[in-house]
Amino acid sequence: MNRRNFISQSGLAFGATLALPTLSSCEAESKSSPSVPALDGSWESVRNQFLLSHKNVQMAQMLFASHPLPVRKAIEFHRQKFDESPVEYWEENFLTIEDVQCEAAAKYMGAEKEEIALTDSTTMGLALLYSGLKLKEGDEILSTTHDHYVTDKALDYAAAKNGATIKRIAEYEDPANATVDEITSKIGAAISEKTRIVAITWVHSCDGLKHPVKEIAEVVKQANSQRAEADRIYLCVDGVHGFGVENINIKEMGCDFFCAGTHKWIFGPRGTGIIWAKKDAWNMMLPTIPAFSDDPYNMWIGSTPVGPIDFNQLQSPGGFHTFEHRWSLHEGFNFQMAIGKEKVESRTRQLAKMVKEGIAEMSNVTCTTPMDPYLSSGINGFRVKGMSAEEVVKAFHHKGVIASASPYKDSIPRLTPCIINTEEEVQFALNALREISKSA
Repeated sequence: MNRRNFISQSGLAFGATLALPTLSSCEAESKSSPSVPALDGSWESVRNQFLLSHKNVQMAQMLFASHPLPVRKAIEFHRQKFDESPVEYWEENFLTIEDVQCEAAAKYMGAEKEEIALTDSTTMGLALLYSGLKLKEGDEILSTTHDHYVTDKALDYAAAKNGATIKRIAEYEDPANATVDEITSKIGAAISEKTRIVAITWVHSCDGLKHPVKEIAEVVKQANSQRAEADRIYLCVDGVHGFGVENINIKEMGCDFFCAGTHKWIFGPRGTGIIWAKKDAWNMMLPTIPAFSDDPYNMWIGSTPVGPIDFNQLQSPGGFHTFEHRWSLHEGFNFQMAIGKEKVESRTRQLAKMVKEGIAEMSNVTCTTPMDPYLSSGINGFRVKGMSAEEVVKAFHHKGVIASASPYKDSIPRLTPCIINTEEEVQFALNALREISKSA
């Protein structure tokens, strides 16, 4: 007996066809409401999909994004269904609906559904990845001194469990003037015969620098060319602050594992995220949380799966989640695709360039983020002479701008405009920063 038969024979499956709200249906509904016009190719129509208050200029969506209309409608649809009959609705859909989310993510990323596992956040994804890696005593993890608390601690916990060691290096002296050669040469020089993992962050939230992942992947590939498969180095990427900004195909990046939350730049439901794993890297990672998918369960009750169990089935954590959010994730990806990945990247870079060029004209403000778009994305970090990051953020708030401070020992303030912002809002924030810096 497999799981589908078990559910059917227990009377819990009702065979209803799931009718998900789609982007097109949400657009059709928005056409009837003057307050929420449909997407028409303009940035104003994108902006109107959100319920953001414009009492303040929102320049911190990188932390926690507002939901656009299609995501809100999907969440409300599922919430109502669960409130009407939670067990019935879950049993009708849980075996198939997460495939919809993974298929949408795969389409957006240029991947395959089988390569994607669903998580609740970047933090969960990194923890599952690093705690699941098949490392042994004496293996080395190469990381950096620029990474977030979550990466550092997830690696520390993993190393403590399996006896691996961690080498953390500084990849550059000055992030604003870093170069591809500087970064790749530092990583290449730090790889030793014991290195099995290179763990990096795509876009640093500490300074705004974007890693040249393709070039780093080439360094790793070159090192692997001199090794046996059993000693292969795997490249792992925390991708959250490039995901939803950069127009990339995941397979062209060259990494082996990629983790990201989808409730930031993707504008997906809060409490959602993904792990992508290259097919030939699947065997390097063991599950930590049992999956609720078909084949793992069928094996547990004694059935033999038809074929090999893929990463999607094995690594998406089971359990009861905030399903109205998890099952609406596809609308976040569909929203991005409806706008166009190239347009999102171009617009975000345009606004980020405005911020960096504006900062460059201020005598008391120094940008920490490279001007080069190849080494930067949507995060724009800076320092105001004579002021702490917390003081700058508070001053912004008093002037009607929601900014953020980086959560590091050496904290910096950040302005992170995205596709919901206007050029006028960016200029408003720059004018506020100019006044703040003059009063420091």
